[in-house]
Amino acid sequence: MQISVRLVVLAASLGLPLAGALECSSHDVLKKYQLDKYSSQGSVERQTPPSTTKDTWWINPCIEHSKDLEIPSNCKDNDMLCGVTEVKVPDRDGLVTQIIDFPNSLAYSVDETDNQLTLTLKGAKWGSSTVSAKIMYECRKNNKNDEIVSTQWEDQQVVLQVRGPSGCLKDNSNDGGNNSDNNDKNGNDNNNDKKSSGSSGLSWFTWLIVYAFLFTVIYLMIVSYMSTRGGSFDDFRGEFVERGSQFVTSLPTFCKEVAMKLFGQSSSSQRGGYSAV
Repeated sequence: MQISVRLVVLAASLGLPLAGALECSSHDVLKKYQLDKYSSQGSVERQTPPSTTKDTWWINPCIEHSKDLEIPSNCKDNDMLCGVTEVKVPDRDGLVTQIIDFPNSLAYSVDETDNQLTLTLKGAKWGSSTVSAKIMYECRKNNKNDEIVSTQWEDQQVVLQVRGPSGCLKDNSNDGGNNSDNNDKNGNDNNNDKKSSGSSGLSWFTWLIVYAFLFTVIYLMIVSYMSTRGGSFDDFRGEFVERGSQFVTSLPTFCKEVAMKLFGQSSSSQRGGYSAV
C-alpha cells in the first residue's frame, strides 16, 4: 500500500496525469479518436516444447466503453490493460503462469504524431517489479474490431501494436467533416490555384526589375568610386549623384530604342540621347 501511494505521489510530482477511470471523451487528444467505442484483444501462441505458451492481451482504456463488456476471466474489472500467459501441455489442463494488470489508477501519457495515437501506462506493479506499457494505435477503417498484431518487451515495458477503428479520427474531428465542408475546401483550393497561377507570372517580372535596379546601383557606386579614388566622401557622393542623374534622364530614350529593336524597327536617330555611365 505504501508503494502504491509513493507511485501516485511520484507521478504527480513528474506532472503525469492519473488515469482514474479515464474519460476519453473529455481528453483533449483522445476525444478526437474512436478509442471510446472499442476494446482490443489478441492472442499469440508460441511453441515451447513440450508445451505451448499462449499470451493473451486485453485493452480497454476508456470508461465510456464499460457496459456489457466481456472481461477475460483472469483480468480485473478496473483493468485498462491485462496480460495473461497460459502454458498448455498435451493431455493436461492449461496452467496460467503470468498475469499482469494495469489498473485505471495508473499514470498515463498520450502522444499524437502524424495522426498516430500512442497511449503509455506507467507504474504497474508485477511482483517486485514495476512495468509500463506502450499501446500504439494504427487506423484501419475497414476493420470491424481492433486487432493486436504484435507484442514485444523492451526492458520493463511491453509494446503493443493495435490495428483497427480505435486509432481512426472521428468524423467531427479536424481531419473529418461533411461533404459540404470538403466542397468548400476544394472550391477555395481552386481559387487559390488560380490566384497563384496568375501571380506567378507577375512575380518573376518584379524580381527581374529588383535585380536590375540593384545591379545598376552597384555599378554606379563602383564607377563613381573608381573615378574619385583618393578623394573625399563628398567627391564620391557628388560623382555618384551626377552619374545617377545622367542615367535617369537617359533611361526613357534607352528604353524606347530597346523597344524598337525588339519590335524589329531600326532607329533613325543616333543614340546621343544618353551617355555611358
